[in-house]
Amino acid sequence: MKHCCILILFLISFTSQSQNDPELIQINPLFNNEHLELNKPYFLASVNDSIKIETLKFFISNVQFFQDEKLIDSLSKKQHLIDLEKEKSLQIEMSRSNRLRYNMIKFSVGIDSITNVSGVFGGDLDPTNGMYWTWQSGYVNFKLEGKSEACSARNNFFQYHLGGYQAPYKTISNIELKVSQQNLIVINFKIDAFLNGIDLAKSHSVMSPNDTAVALSKRFQKIITIGDEK
Repeated sequence: MKHCCILILFLISFTSQSQNDPELIQINPLFNNEHLELNKPYFLASVNDSIKIETLKFFISNVQFFQDEKLIDSLSKKQHLIDLEKEKSLQIEMSRSNRLRYNMIKFSVGIDSITNVSGVFGGDLDPTNGMYWTWQSGYVNFKLEGKSEACSARNNFFQYHLGGYQAPYKTISNIELKVSQQNLIVINFKIDAFLNGIDLAKSHSVMSPNDTAVALSKRFQKIITIGDEK
């Protein structure tokens, strides 16, 4: 009887602990299937040379959870600034309003047009984070900066600041991913795949909404995968 009571108490404790474990989305920037580190040299096949990433920032917004295309839940916080320089920003606590199961997650890379036309905000949307164009009155969805000998710009510096919310230069990208895990969702961003195919000698700077920004933003749907997919 004593052993039975101990077992019951253990099961109750374990169940309670499992229910209280935080649900997390782990953002995992990758380069050549390794966790990306700032200022570390990596080989980029398309330029046949090394490359260093100095800045990587982007917005994840409007995270929703679905079960067979039925909306189950969504995060109350709508915008999350991911900054590789700030390790804590790579984890998004889900804090869902219910624990119904789901098999798909949907979100956007970037900021929607309504938010863009509503002025500036604080927190992750604060202009001091360096993700807002004051001259353009709009947010930068994705910022990637670095250096490569293959880049013909001054000091071999390349910069891709992708933004724009008005047609024909809408750069927000909608992502759908099938998931199996519930408490931890790992989302890979393959930065090497984003850069592969870009001629750094000719196209090394995007600093405003334009056709190139739109084309590069479409790459997100191919370079973002779930879990440890290669």
